[in-house]
Amino acid sequence: MYNNYKKDPWLAVNLSMFFPGLGQFYAGNYLQGFLFFNGQILWLVLTVWHMFAAKGNTVTGFICLGMTIIFYFISLIEAHLSVYKKRNDPNLEKIPRKHKNLWFAIFITRILPGLGHLYLQRPIIGLLILTTTLLITGIDDFYSNLLLITPLIISLTLYHTYLIFPDRSSNKRWSLVVIMTGIIFILGVSLNYYPQWLEKRFDKFLIPSKSMQPTLQINDIVFVKKSSHYVPKIGDIVVFTPSENIKKADPDVSDHYIKRIIATPGKKVKIQQGQVYLNNTPIQEPYITESPQYQLKSKIIPADHYFVLGDNRNNSFDSHVWGLLPKDVIVGQAYKIGWPPKRIQSLE
Repeated sequence: MYNNYKKDPWLAVNLSMFFPGLGQFYAGNYLQGFLFFNGQILWLVLTVWHMFAAKGNTVTGFICLGMTIIFYFISLIEAHLSVYKKRNDPNLEKIPRKHKNLWFAIFITRILPGLGHLYLQRPIIGLLILTTTLLITGIDDFYSNLLLITPLIISLTLYHTYLIFPDRSSNKRWSLVVIMTGIIFILGVSLNYYPQWLEKRFDKFLIPSKSMQPTLQINDIVFVKKSSHYVPKIGDIVVFTPSENIKKADPDVSDHYIKRIIATPGKKVKIQQGQVYLNNTPIQEPYITESPQYQLKSKIIPADHYFVLGDNRNNSFDSHVWGLLPKDVIVGQAYKIGWPPKRIQSLE
């Protein structure tokens, strides 16, 4: 079997690093490849749903994330062993030390640029690349322009690892290395910019006060959906930055506030004898702590403004104090309590 089967276990590992199952397909283990490929997709979907969906459980999401990582590493080990066993070569090293292996050099280069050069006994350039990578990785969070540099270094280092490898006789190797280099650069850029993309669509907010009790308690962490196309609806809980009215009314202004939408543009709102009226109709509010002990004269909400109140009506700094909320200061809709575990629930 050794004479007829020439596939490389470390190439299988490199392929599975892109996505579990690819190394198994390369090894010819199609059933395992199918199971690893689809299993990883399942764990990823469960992780994202539980983390971000309103009805998902954040704790379950963290468990699924852990399973996703474990599943990923198992797929790498299984990809290596599946080829290694099929080779059945007593001279084949599990970790190639005596006989240098290009795909092992590329594997450790992908883990940390420079390691492949050290493995191939190029210590000066290896240490230079390693130091540069660690330095840029440490500061690229503060300078977004550097987010392109790390993937570029990894890609160029990977290709240079191929160039300094003693045996480059195979054209198939060159083609595969070039394809890998391009894919790694694209994936690296995507992963580096993913947090910024996510931050534009989701955020989290720590509840600092009792103004939204009993719906929200102090130290609850709520997840917020952000979208430029979001149109608040009556009953939505929204997070917003302080408007000019709030800044004038509160000398100790906070960075963010969270309240419930009570009236939208064009609606008439008033508060009389502990009851909120919308277009002269009393609204049902099972979520409030107690009825409001203040009065509010009837007013019609103008365009691009909202009337907001805290659920803890008599202990809330809201529209009955500082007036209407402009649409342009709304950050997004709070749609889920994501933490602590006992408080996880949908707010929609």
